[in-house]
Amino acid sequence: MACQATERFSCVATPLTARAVQPSDLTAVQDHLLRLSIEDRSLRFSAGVVKDDTVRAYVQRIRLGHDVVICLLDGTVVGLAHGCVYEVKGSLHVEAAFSVDAVWRGQGLATRLMQAVQGQARAVGARRVLGMCAVRNLPMRRVFEGAGMHLVREDDEVHAHCELPSRAEAA
Repeated sequence: MACQATERFSCVATPLTARAVQPSDLTAVQDHLLRLSIEDRSLRFSAGVVKDDTVRAYVQRIRLGHDVVICLLDGTVVGLAHGCVYEVKGSLHVEAAFSVDAVWRGQGLATRLMQAVQGQARAVGARRVLGMCAVRNLPMRRVFEGAGMHLVREDDEVHAHCELPSRAEAA
């Protein structure tokens, strides 16, 4: 089910490559996530303090070949989208989470990652893309809004979703 596409993003002076994460990329994915600040890790994982061991355990649990896992590369991983694929009442859903290195932010990369996740979700026949973030995570809320997702606030979290056309409807 994983994303197989490769795409070029032109960003500032350096073009980035977006492609499916391969097993050989997992160390670079881990390094990317470990570079995130304490605050950024908290926002990315919708948790309090996220320790290095938690990040390492998360990377080991990524289901390559099942989930939609896309990285942005500039020689190393500078951005990551992980779309966890799961089934609800016979319908595939993809819950997406993103991170971009601080120096690469503000260039629309998370938006492009969301578009790639939505495209791959459609390709695997998913009916819904979801996301969740803290209310205070304004950049992620803007990504969800820009992707045409419906946002609902629940306490200190924002839950976002959009319905995707079935393969028959899309044809």
